[in-house]
Amino acid sequence: MSPTTSGMSGNGEGPCMNSGQQVEFHAPCGHLIAAPAERAGQGVRCPHCHQVATVPAPDVPYASPVVVPAGAAEPVVLTALYLAALIGGIGAAGLIYVVMFDEFSESELVTVTPLWFFPVVFGLYGFISQRLLRRIATGRARSLSDAARLSVDVAGHWAALFLFPFLVLKWRSSLLVSLAAAGFWAVLLWLFFAVVFPTL
Repeated sequence: MSPTTSGMSGNGEGPCMNSGQQVEFHAPCGHLIAAPAERAGQGVRCPHCHQVATVPAPDVPYASPVVVPAGAAEPVVLTALYLAALIGGIGAAGLIYVVMFDEFSESELVTVTPLWFFPVVFGLYGFISQRLLRRIATGRARSLSDAARLSVDVAGHWAALFLFPFLVLKWRSSLLVSLAAAGFWAVLLWLFFAVVFPTL
């Protein structure tokens, strides 16, 4: 947590303890909340996730940065890989459905769907998993599933389907998580085309 205070001492040396002073800090869900400074060390309930968070002492300099432990950040090449996959998948979808749509039959459109669908899923889940892993590195979550649950609490239960792979996986590699998530959606896509699509 990085608490901040709403007042500073007159000499600029640090936060003052004026009556009614508020301490701002991050709740378990990531939202910034505030509580009276005199409640430092006590628990308050977050209005967003309804979890109890401990009010920190107002003795941390204003806007203290969150330090990511050395080695916690993933290689830049992985981020570039996810970006390339995402852009390539979106570009392929645009090419198929906007430029060349009339050249494909219905069955051919079904066949080429994986060509754009999986790169999009892989790239998107890569970015999401990197964001969730950063929550672990900064101490805001203990595991990938904890980090995903925080996102579900904020976004709503509808997000649980999209974040389902993160709720069950325990890996701390965005590459492995992204590959597993792509496999998860591959099964769903196959079920759709095998069971649902023929009835439409």
